[in-house]
Amino acid sequence: MSTINSAEYVELKQAIYREYSRSYDEDRQRFVSAESLVRRIQWALEPLSPGQRLLDLGCGSGELLLEAHRQIGGVGVLAGLDLSPEMLSLARVRADSVASLVQGNSLDGLPFQDGSFHLATSLNLLQELPRFAIQPLLEQVRKVLKPGGYFRAIIPCMADRSPASQAFQKLARDNGAMEFWWPEELEALLTNIPGFTQQEFRVAASTAASAAAGGETRFKFFTGLAEEVRRRGLDPNQVKQGVLFFSTRRGIETSD
Repeated sequence: MSTINSAEYVELKQAIYREYSRSYDEDRQRFVSAESLVRRIQWALEPLSPGQRLLDLGCGSGELLLEAHRQIGGVGVLAGLDLSPEMLSLARVRADSVASLVQGNSLDGLPFQDGSFHLATSLNLLQELPRFAIQPLLEQVRKVLKPGGYFRAIIPCMADRSPASQAFQKLARDNGAMEFWWPEELEALLTNIPGFTQQEFRVAASTAASAAAGGETRFKFFTGLAEEVRRRGLDPNQVKQGVLFFSTRRGIETSD
């Protein structure tokens, strides 16, 4: 994954999410369940108050932005960034009237003014990035947050080291530049980031891999990973994934 260049990364990710956009909302609830997705969005938006400004990184179909609009009663500023034109098309249907939607590659930096937002959120983005890009992205997040502003991320990860799980992890990395880290790896990556304080971590179970293994989703890339695990003589139902809830806050006294 570390050898992929920026142009290749954009081409690969846009192709994957072009296909995923055809069934995104439907499949996302199968991967997560509607109730779990609502709880994740509510957790991500906990720090947001009426009149404040939110940036959602990897905004997908705009579901979090729409819920944020409801939460703040329409009083505040919302922005979403996504690499995929097709995903942004979905977001425009749902949230164009309530949020500013921008197409962009987070590897190239965040196209927003410093100190603009009280909260930045990211549901299912960090696993899409190469390891070397995590620290620069968080530096960009720090810059666009106001002092004391929060960053909340939900990051899919692996939950065990069974042969099936390890095969799935490698296939996702090799075929989709998706890095499903172990929770302890993520904590090591995200601990003691310059300019941030109050880092909190929590791991929860995920049903995403089991949904793919059972053929319950239309997202061919993900079900293809499960099928390849099976072709290797392993049981894709043994693939165990989790999600890491990560919360941190820009230091009050940090200066650029």
